[in-house]
Amino acid sequence: MKKLCTAGIAALLVTSGATVFAQIAPAANVKLSKAECQNIWGRADASGSGSLTSAQAQMYVSDFNKVDANADGKLTGAEFLSGCQKGLVHDSASSGASEGSSGADRAPIGKKY
Repeated sequence: MKKLCTAGIAALLVTSGATVFAQIAPAANVKLSKAECQNIWGRADASGSGSLTSAQAQMYVSDFNKVDANADGKLTGAEFLSGCQKGLVHDSASSGASEGSSGADRAPIGKKY
C-alpha cells in the first residue's frame, strides 16, 4: 500500500510540475499575426534605433541565431518580423500564468467539494 501511495504522489508531483511549467514558459513556435509582430517590435525597439542586440531581443526572441538571418549580431525590423511570422518570437507580456487554471476553482488541500 505504501508503494502505491508513493507512486501516486510522485505521479501527481510530476503532472503538477508539468502544468506549472506550461503556464510559465512561453509557448514555442506560436505564430502571431503581422499586427501582433509589429506591436512587439515597437515595444522591443522602443528607442527607434531600427535594430536589436541579442541582449535587447532576449525577452522576445526564442532563438536569436535563427532570426538573425545575416548573422551580423543584430536584428533589423525585417528580420524580427520574419522570425515572428515563423513562430520564433513571443510576446513577453503574455508569458506567465495567463492561461490555465488560477487555482481559484480548486478545493483547498484537505477539503473536498
